[in-house]
Amino acid sequence: MSQSKPAPIAIVGGGPCGLTFARLLELAGIDYVVFERDDSADPKSHHQGGTLDIHPGTGQAALEAAGLKGEFEKFARHEADVFTVQDFRGDHRFRTGDEGVMEGDRPEIDRGQLRKLLLDSVPQHRMRWGKVLKAVEKKDGGEAGAAASWILRFADGSEESGFRLVVGADGAWSKVRPVITPAKPTYSGKSYIEGRITPTNPQYAAAQELAGPGTSATCGAGRVLVVQQLSDKSYRMYAGIEDEESLVRPGGILDFVSDISKSRAALIERFVDFAPHIRAFVEDAEGPWRVWPLYYLDAKTFSSDGTWTHVPGVTLLGDAAHVALPNGEGVNLAMFDALRLFQCLSAELPKTGEEKTFDAQADAAAIERATVAYETEMRTKAEEHIVDGIQMNDMMYKADGAQRMTAFFQQFTEGADQQ
Repeated sequence: MSQSKPAPIAIVGGGPCGLTFARLLELAGIDYVVFERDDSADPKSHHQGGTLDIHPGTGQAALEAAGLKGEFEKFARHEADVFTVQDFRGDHRFRTGDEGVMEGDRPEIDRGQLRKLLLDSVPQHRMRWGKVLKAVEKKDGGEAGAAASWILRFADGSEESGFRLVVGADGAWSKVRPVITPAKPTYSGKSYIEGRITPTNPQYAAAQELAGPGTSATCGAGRVLVVQQLSDKSYRMYAGIEDEESLVRPGGILDFVSDISKSRAALIERFVDFAPHIRAFVEDAEGPWRVWPLYYLDAKTFSSDGTWTHVPGVTLLGDAAHVALPNGEGVNLAMFDALRLFQCLSAELPKTGEEKTFDAQADAAAIERATVAYETEMRTKAEEHIVDGIQMNDMMYKADGAQRMTAFFQQFTEGADQQ
């Protein structure tokens, strides 16, 4: 049977990059569907993560193209562009942002607010909730290079196929990624334990003094303590440690599930040599707790002799493509991926209203050219992103991490003075 119009594009994952891509397709009148593992648009708030700084050339550029910059500004906290760094004794303190040091247009927005902003911009009939992807497989006898030959198999026993393009935006443990590369995330040896400091917490005033409306990072030998304000004026406390993966997995002393009291005691013990006024943030932090082991892909995956293989009809965005250690660029690069893939597609596909008789073969060839162009650029950025994340985190966990971080920020200050 001949195809009279393009099939929809499948987007697996309703996080920032998947929804940004969906919004861009919506504006362009391109058919799509989003498969999201959450049961609804309102997951529990403590699963939404902390706050994100959105950068002008990447995340903000994607929001601008999506027609959402005005909505973003309703939530954007420009005053939160403040970063404080110090060592575990409270010395070598350096602060950016509130005194004209390294000022930049990088306002903060809560992750939950960003997700809602993006979700509200996408018609809900485009969303398929509670769709946990188990695998992506090729139809028996499927046509080589045809996106329609890929089958999405879900945990509920259902399957979907017949798509124009399958886009994996399903995060670090992507089920779409194995189609393209066998590479799997590697544990970095580092983990964050996340707690809260609410306005009634005995350390709330100290958090205000240390982090203000922004973020503070206290660096020590093998540990990092981050305090960060959210839009509701509460703070998130992230205790970063270097420990075996087994300790933070289910059944480990730091899993914060088996025995929260023992986990708290074990965490506090790891900060015993921090100055008392800094260690108090760990001692008095509140739940609900989140354990966040840090993983990354091998940067060599993206090199010319790496394991990334372009596969017609499938591509990846964000952490699904290039999960890295935290360096402030993750969500920005993910949203920029969405923008660049959309731009590459737009350069190859006819604009809505200008289509002639639909030619499935010509359409597949156009999408192939677009995804090749997108991946060629993305792979270079991905390799740089992963290396930068490793270097940033290694620096923070050094014994002189605060001094190294200060020197890093001062480079920007000196550059600004010379302009």
